[in-house]
Amino acid sequence: MNKQLRVLFIGTYVPKECGIATFTYDLLHSVSVGNHDIHCEVIALIDPSENCNYPEEVVFQIERNKLEDYYRAADFINRSDADVICLQHEFGLFGGDAGDYIFTLLSGISKPVITTMHTVILEPEFDEYRVSTEKLVRYSDKLVVMSQTAVNILKNSYAVSKDKIQVIFHGMPDYPFSNCDKYKKMLNLKGSPLILTFGLLSQNKGIESMLKALPDVINQHPDLVYLILGATHPMIKKKYGETYRQYLKNIVSELEIENNVVFHDKFVEKEELCNYILASDIYVSPYLSREQIVSGTLTYAIGMGKAIVSTPYWYAEEMLSDNLGLLVDFGDTEGFKKSLLYLIENPEQCNIMRQNAYDFGRKMIWENIGNEYTTVFHEALNNYTTYPKIRNIVNFLPNMLPGVKVDQLKLLNDNLAIIQHTSLDVSALHHEYNTDDGVRRLPSDPKKGDFNLK
Repeated sequence: MNKQLRVLFIGTYVPKECGIATFTYDLLHSVSVGNHDIHCEVIALIDPSENCNYPEEVVFQIERNKLEDYYRAADFINRSDADVICLQHEFGLFGGDAGDYIFTLLSGISKPVITTMHTVILEPEFDEYRVSTEKLVRYSDKLVVMSQTAVNILKNSYAVSKDKIQVIFHGMPDYPFSNCDKYKKMLNLKGSPLILTFGLLSQNKGIESMLKALPDVINQHPDLVYLILGATHPMIKKKYGETYRQYLKNIVSELEIENNVVFHDKFVEKEELCNYILASDIYVSPYLSREQIVSGTLTYAIGMGKAIVSTPYWYAEEMLSDNLGLLVDFGDTEGFKKSLLYLIENPEQCNIMRQNAYDFGRKMIWENIGNEYTTVFHEALNNYTTYPKIRNIVNFLPNMLPGVKVDQLKLLNDNLAIIQHTSLDVSALHHEYNTDDGVRRLPSDPKKGDFNLK
């Protein structure tokens, strides 16, 4: 009988309202549900200001900015019966400079680590991010990324062996290809077409570009509704309040399109979110940053067969090739207008695009993703048994050890040998010499008395 594989996930976790928490939850259940050969538990990263009632699979908690919790977590992992660790990594997720508290944990455990990298930075603005990435590579037995672009960056910018990297798509729930009207009625939504942007709101979403494109489109299609779904990102709200949302509302007011733009300021659970996506005719992803290596929102839209308009950030550029969507340059208001009009006024081409997206999305349903992760877990465990993790310690030893200091040794030496004792830092000559120490430091040139003490 095969031994049950025990997997311990590290990351934020539901009911915390963040994308990584939802991802960790979905991944865990895609691996464990219906599979009695795998047992999964979670170490949850928490914020003490939040009052979350965690489910029973959460067996340990790390307070994000409490360094001693990371030491305690390492001890917990070593004492546990977990076979493999699956770490969810995102810059800013863990405490310390560039999230370096996580290395306190990773350096102290003796289990194979599979790291899902939710961000891969090509040219880090700060050296800390490059150092953190390099450490993460060394401490991980396997790196999981969600696009080929991420693979190329790791290989070319960080010299990571391709054998250490595994591409596994961002997962998504499995829904049938469907007509939007059924879900519009279910949610009491209007809009013909109904255009959707969803996700936690922050300044890099680029929604202002879409808003400025709408007046000309509305003039030709007055029943159009643009739905902006999602609460403000908790970290953004904590620091800046609702500044960005108010900025967007001011644009809507200035353009006099209040009847065509709807803000739903709430964090929706997965089932409700999926219903909103299924109700929409067009999904728009107007992000401003090119260096976005993955997008869960775009993944959901692809897998549910939506017509998509997106800016060409890395993930979108890769995923929307082969007529899966339309790409518009960053901040290109005219480009958004033309793309929306094309999709609205060419329903046959729009439906072809939707079907292409849906067919491609079957690769990304959670059942398939769970099977791929399970394969990686078994491989990492087998390789770890063959090649113990002592190799990581060896890699880091030169950087971990302090420089050699021979000041005290110099004080103990004269031209003959090593004096056996000192009184504090003063040689105690009355104790005379130590024969075996004297032999160990024989001069390289006895005639010159050169003892090479540098």
